Amino acid sequence: MIVDAYSHVCPERLLDAISERHPGAEVAALRKNSYLFDGERRLRYMDRIGVDQQVLVLVRPPMWLGMPRPVVHALTRVANDSIAEMAAKWPDRFIAVGVLPVVDDEMMTEFHRLTTELGVRGVLIFSNIEGLPLDDASMWPLYAEAAKADVPIWIHPQHGHSYDWIKKDLVDRLFGWPFETTLAMSRLVFGGVLERYPDLKFVTHHLGGMVPFYASRADAMSQEIARYRAASLTEASEPLPGRPSQYFRKFFNDSMVNGSAAAMRCGLEFFGAERVMYGTDFPMGPNDGEDWPVEVLDTIRSLGLSAADSDLVLGANLHRIMRL
Repeated sequence: MIVDAYSHVCPERLLDAISERHPGAEVAALRKNSYLFDGERRLRYMDRIGVDQQVLVLVRPPMWLGMPRPVVHALTRVANDSIAEMAAKWPDRFIAVGVLPVVDDEMMTEFHRLTTELGVRGVLIFSNIEGLPLDDASMWPLYAEAAKADVPIWIHPQHGHSYDWIKKDLVDRLFGWPFETTLAMSRLVFGGVLERYPDLKFVTHHLGGMVPFYASRADAMSQEIARYRAASLTEASEPLPGRPSQYFRKFFNDSMVNGSAAAMRCGLEFFGAERVMYGTDFPMGPNDGEDWPVEVLDTIRSLGLSAADSDLVLGANLHRIMRL
């Protein structure tokens, strides 16, 4: 079975609601690709390329930026209802992941509604929450409940605070987003989230960003943290009992590296086949998003993985962490 662990949707009911409450260029652009909301068209494409199931993850986190909290709350409920409805219409093909653009008391109530009333088995957050890091105190109630309920958390990169000029030529998304993912993973590690909740499952985009390539640097720099802290040169969290790389290896990760066999090997070598999952960013990219899923699938098949490892990456890992 082949399962796309990281594909995007934006149901029309949500598009209409956002266009009415908080219109913007990000939202207007989404209407141009009907794969985001046309389930039957998606199924025809999946059948054509041999994908059995897709995980439905809400698209484009930047559209939430600047929304007042009451509007965020209202639109989040519309988002979760409409994604759950789309998955329920084709339950053997689509797997819903809810979204929590912010985390506060109202959104914790929404988390419980997602995982009970709507029966959703995963939730999406962003790499920063209105500029706050993922080890901020506001996020810990979500981690406690997700760990208790065994609900995996998808992380999608969000725009961070940087320079205006990185938006030119989409550099903010080209390199900024994998870097944002790396920062988010780092805060979860160094901030002690994975130390306190060692079985909490996080799913990253773009194969863990820079982490597979620079994990040894994280271990080396961890020895510097105490020295810098003692000299009052940096603020530091409580020391970790283990090496940072031990915690980074706890993440689950999609395979969206745009067909780079070298990047895929690097990610598989670091995380292991049991923590890498076929994921494509569909329907982003050229030709209404039709190119990248095939490119990524061909790359995985070119690596010469064992049958067991191939099964893990192509679907078994996703089924395991979502208890399907």
